[in-house]
This record gives sequence, structure tokens and C-alpha cells, in this order.
Amino acid sequence: MNLYVECGESHTLLPMTKWITFFLCAAGLAIGVFVVSTSGEKPPNAPPAAAPSVNPFVNGIAASGAIEAKSRNISVSPPVAGLVVEMMADVNEAIKPGQELFRLDSRDLKAQLLREEAALVVANAQLARLRAQPRAEDLPPLRAEVARSKARLADMQFWFDTLTKATSDNAVGATELTRSRFALEAAQADLATAETTLSRAEAGAWSEDIGIAEAQVAQAQANVDAVKLQIERMTVRSPIEAVVLKRNIEAGAFAHSDANSPALVIGDISSLHVRASVDEEDTPRLVMGSPAVLRVRGASENSVTLRMVRIEPLAAAKLSLTGSVTERVDTRVIEVIFEITGTTKFRLFPGQVVDVYIDAGTSQ
Repeated sequence: MNLYVECGESHTLLPMTKWITFFLCAAGLAIGVFVVSTSGEKPPNAPPAAAPSVNPFVNGIAASGAIEAKSRNISVSPPVAGLVVEMMADVNEAIKPGQELFRLDSRDLKAQLLREEAALVVANAQLARLRAQPRAEDLPPLRAEVARSKARLADMQFWFDTLTKATSDNAVGATELTRSRFALEAAQADLATAETTLSRAEAGAWSEDIGIAEAQVAQAQANVDAVKLQIERMTVRSPIEAVVLKRNIEAGAFAHSDANSPALVIGDISSLHVRASVDEEDTPRLVMGSPAVLRVRGASENSVTLRMVRIEPLAAAKLSLTGSVTERVDTRVIEVIFEITGTTKFRLFPGQVVDVYIDAGTSQ
């Protein structure tokens, strides 16, 4: 298709494509001029999602706080690392003091307990054997030996007396008399030995041997009790009346005895506390018993009254950072504990970060 455009007195034939190119160039030039003319204008700022929190006190101290349980947030870990075989507590469950929370595998300890109980049986049997002495069947042979020794002694005494009389009549020599005297002395020694053996048997076991056996029984019993205590430790129980705030393990998992990765976190939330970190620069204005309020982030229009419980006297390095560009990270803080006494329409959670304002003078 061709178009004719009149230029002066002549007519020029222009293709349609050239007209399209001309119009596109003109449109691009107009858009460029508009962009350049409006590039210096700033876009309007978006309104904040919530109004910023403002200190309600004329002379007030602002601090960052964290909500915690009345008992503090207690990290529960097993005494030793082990395999979890059973969980008996779940999140939000109310628990009593001494209630079972979870149980670790204790099969190796139970096997050790069997060995220790067997050793205790042996020790008791040895003690009973000593206490049962003397055996009734051991005494007759010993008594018979005493009787035989007495008879032999009487025989030796008779021959010695006879030889002594014969020697005075010069019927026996001195050698025979001497031999008879030696035989008499040997018979006397044999009788003393037999009587001593009989007395020892009749007296029963030596008291010192019984004492040693009793000590061995006590040691074996202590070993049994020690293993039972170790088995008992495999069942972790609650130290207080509380609520399970967090559960980090399940049955079949391997639990570590590390406070940084606790198996459970429990706490008494019958009343909540707030742990506020006050910068050391504000501590000269901090007075025990000063009124205070907290505000939940995202709902700064609502204030909840607080009651100061204590000021902890140890300054610590500041660990909680708000991200403000003017915030100092090389400062130290004093922790102040408050009890939440006011009511709020929002649910408060242990571990939640809140804004705390403390009255250091006259409030509005």
C-alpha cells in the first residue's frame, strides 16, 4: 500500500513502514521527556503498620525486656546422653513436681544390675556360712581326737612312771627313761593341740572374718543400690509444678545432656515476669519500687502495669540488640525483674520481647 504526501508542487510516494517508524520515535521521545521531568520527585512514604511506642513518663527509662515464667524458663536435659524410649509430657501440659517427663534407654544398666544382685547373693551366702559355724558333723571327730590324745597321754604317763620306778631298782637304763619322758611330753602336746582345735571349732567363725564378710555384703548391696539409682536417673522428672513450654525431642531421638539444646523447657506461668535490661548509663536514675509499664510490640497503644520485684546487682554484657543504628553494643546492662500485674487483651508468651518503661521521676 502506498500513500502520497503533497510537498510543494510535487508529490512524493512514502511507504507505510516509514510512517510507523516516525510515530514510534515521536512516542519514545515524549516518554523520555516525561520520565526525566518526574525523576526528581520522591515517592510518598508508606504509613507504618502500627504507631511507634512512646515513653509514657516525662522522666522515664526505656529498656528492652523479655517475658519469662515466674520460675524462669527451666531447660530440662537428661543427666547423661542417651536414647529416648518414651515421652510422657507434651507442650502446654500441666505437670506436677516429680512427674515423669521422659525416659532414656536403661537396658545396659539393667544388665549390670543383674550382675550386682548375683554378687550380693554370693556375699550373703558367704556370711551365712560363717555364721553357721561350727557344723554339727565336724565336732564328733574332733572330740574323738581329744579322747584318743588323753588315752595316749595316760599310756605314756603309765610307762614313764613304771620306768622311773624300774630305774630306781637299776632294772632299766637311763636311756629308756629319757625316751619315755620324751614320748610323754609329745603326748601332752598332742592333747593340747586336739583340745585347742576342738575349742576353736566349737567357738565358730572368727569375729573378724564375720566382720569382713559383713563388709563385703554391704559393699555388694551398695553396688546394687548405685545401679538402681542410675536406672532411676534415666527417668527425668519435673522439679516443680509447671507447664511444658517447648518440646525438642521425640521417642527414638538421641538426647544430649547439653543445656544449650534442652530436651524440654518448662516454667511456672501462674504469673509472668519480665526481665528488663537497663543500660548502665540509666542506672543512676533507677530506683527500687519505681512504677513501670510494658508495651507489646505491634500494639504499642496498650500499656500493662508492672511491679518491680528486684534489681539484680550483677552487671552483664548487653546481648539483646534492637537493631537501631544509634544503639551501643559495647555497653553493659543491669537486669530488673518485674511481675506483670495488669491485664492485657493480648496473650503474652514466655520469651516474647517487649518494651519496658520505668518511671524515674514525675509521670504525665
